[in-house]
Amino acid sequence: MLKGLFIARAGMIPRQRRLEVVANNLANMNTIGYKKDELFYNKLIQAMAPDADGNMDTTYPLAEVTDFSPGILRKTDNPLDVAIVGNGFFTIQTEDGLVFTRNGNFALDSDGRLITQDGHPVLGKNGEIQISGGEVRITENGSVMVNGEVVDQLRIATFEDPTLLTKIGQNYFTDNDEAGMMLLSADEVHLKPGYLEGSNVNGIEEMVLMIGLYQEFELGQRTIVTMDRTLDKLINDAGKAE
Repeated sequence: MLKGLFIARAGMIPRQRRLEVVANNLANMNTIGYKKDELFYNKLIQAMAPDADGNMDTTYPLAEVTDFSPGILRKTDNPLDVAIVGNGFFTIQTEDGLVFTRNGNFALDSDGRLITQDGHPVLGKNGEIQISGGEVRITENGSVMVNGEVVDQLRIATFEDPTLLTKIGQNYFTDNDEAGMMLLSADEVHLKPGYLEGSNVNGIEEMVLMIGLYQEFELGQRTIVTMDRTLDKLINDAGKAE
């Protein structure tokens, strides 16, 4: 009976965490450049295997990973909006160091710097991209042009193993020198000017997953309640004289 309680608890913990992840994915369904997260865990029989001392580990070893598949491109016709086609990340300078993102929703600050919507400078091959002049255009190979003249080239990074990147916030990633960063040359860069990449969250799939997880979690709750009542009867009624 007690073992059954442990098994029910072991099944509920990862489902609760997966519900949190799915809810966060749904909350960011309309976030530009957002990449959904997923959880993987061992089978129940592996999680319940006793250790060397015969004790059962009732927690799953969870692994949270980010799905880097592309999102749908949305046309904006804004000359400072740009989407990456294929692999790659824009390089952004923050107070805490470099971060990488697929969100190409850029703007100009009062000093004429190309920045993200939260004020961080977008980096080019020559550092911060400074723009002074009239017509601004970003080309398919990442060249930043002002009045028909190239002023810089967007710094597009790619990684040998992007799963080793660490997500911060909703659409920024950091590299701890483990993911194998490489800079793409102009010939390797493929951009879509005037477009933005949406999140890769499929709302219907996430809702179906959430409903299934909620039902499974609820089943675990009912199982624990039933076992608790049975134990209560055994403890309080066993041995009572008729």
